Amino acid sequence: MVSNTFPVENVIGIKWRLLILLGLLSVIFGLLVVFFPTISATVLVELIGILTIVFSFAALVFSALPPGGWKTSLFLAMLAVIGFFFGIATVIQPIVMGMVIFYIAGIALFIGGLISLVLAIGEKKMVHRGLFALQGILAIIIGLLVSIFPVFGVALMVIYVGATLVIYGIIGIAIGYFVYAIAHAIEET
Repeated sequence: MVSNTFPVENVIGIKWRLLILLGLLSVIFGLLVVFFPTISATVLVELIGILTIVFSFAALVFSALPPGGWKTSLFLAMLAVIGFFFGIATVIQPIVMGMVIFYIAGIALFIGGLISLVLAIGEKKMVHRGLFALQGILAIIIGLLVSIFPVFGVALMVIYVGATLVIYGIIGIAIGYFVYAIAHAIEET
């Protein structure tokens, strides 16, 4: 039989100070992202460029490895080279490439929203068709807004990342405090 209880050692062993510290750092970084959106957006786009370079290098290495080698992985190698140059361009010109990234993201959201809406209308036996249709409509609206006004997309991304960091930070601080309270209560008994 499975027990839903934790041994006392597991609760006391959790580093509550580390949870609170990580929560505080998350809140601080979240607020910095929200209060300095231009720098934050530039840094996030540059990080996307660096990540693209790393993934492109990994794809190039994987395309050269056996069993097929270069002959069977030529398409992957070409995509890796294109991605590498895209990543370099993103690091060198983050503002221009950030706009390109948001245009592409807006188009992808729009197409994904259309597909969701068509599926919600066409599939009569789909569970939660209304929510699927609502998600499609919201994706279409946000996709159009991001494609037409890429600055809106940047602002939306910065607000989302900042709010997510603040929320996770608050949750981390609360969990750290609760772990401390439980550990302190257990030690007293």
